[in-house]
Amino acid sequence: MIKLNKKVTAISALLAGVLVGCGGFVYTTVGGTVKGLTETGSTLVLVNEVGYTKTLIVDDSFSFRVASNASYNITVGQQPNPVNCTVSNGSGKMTGETPINNIAVTCVPNVKMVGALTGLASGGSLTLSLNDKVQTALAADGAFTFQTYVVNSGTYAVKVSLPPVGQVCSIQNATGTANLASPPSNIAVSCVTGVPIGGTLTGLKSGTFLNLTNTLPDGTKDVRSLFADGVYNFNFSLADGQTYSVEVTTQPTGQKCTLANATGKASLAAPTTASSIAVTCVAA
Repeated sequence: MIKLNKKVTAISALLAGVLVGCGGFVYTTVGGTVKGLTETGSTLVLVNEVGYTKTLIVDDSFSFRVASNASYNITVGQQPNPVNCTVSNGSGKMTGETPINNIAVTCVPNVKMVGALTGLASGGSLTLSLNDKVQTALAADGAFTFQTYVVNSGTYAVKVSLPPVGQVCSIQNATGTANLASPPSNIAVSCVTGVPIGGTLTGLKSGTFLNLTNTLPDGTKDVRSLFADGVYNFNFSLADGQTYSVEVTTQPTGQKCTLANATGKASLAAPTTASSIAVTCVAA
């Protein structure tokens, strides 16, 4: 029996050597530990060099399979929201079958962002973005918390993603640097009555579409896609005295659309003018 066991061990070692020599098909593991993933709602996704992932929601150990002679590279594939995680010792090259377990993933708290909204009309809805990530719509005045956190010492920028119908919303203290010791608390969003921009579309063939674009005072492009004849409005209304200039940026297939009353100045005293931009489509 002892001789048989020695034979089996010798054969196993020989096969392992052959496999290693033929491209590293003997597998071991590479991994480590995650610390600091303690905030509720934190989900961390780690990814290795070939795209395999590990998902963690609490502090724990992790490992990936790796060939005994292969290179490895463990990175953060998806950051948690409340914390920010960095990887140490995440890359290297295996030199044998001994597992590596010295990869350290350390997570530190991000900065929670808050603000206050005033002036939202009854039944209205306002959607903001934080660092270009769209937030949950706000439906009432008062204090609110952004769903997205910001990395400590990282910059932030708040914008209006979708304003309430017929209102214009401005943001004070919209940009800055997040500080965990003194989180931003002075982001103020205020909404006032605005002038809707829009008009009517006629002549569009069924199954086609066109894009209209109004360039806002801050340079933002307000794009409206139209798929059928009728009344339309742009997403963003304008404040009293602001100018508008609408253009057709995508023509429908086989047609050409022209505009009437495409430029002007928004006026609260005479708002219908800005809602009289006529779009007429004919065969090209």
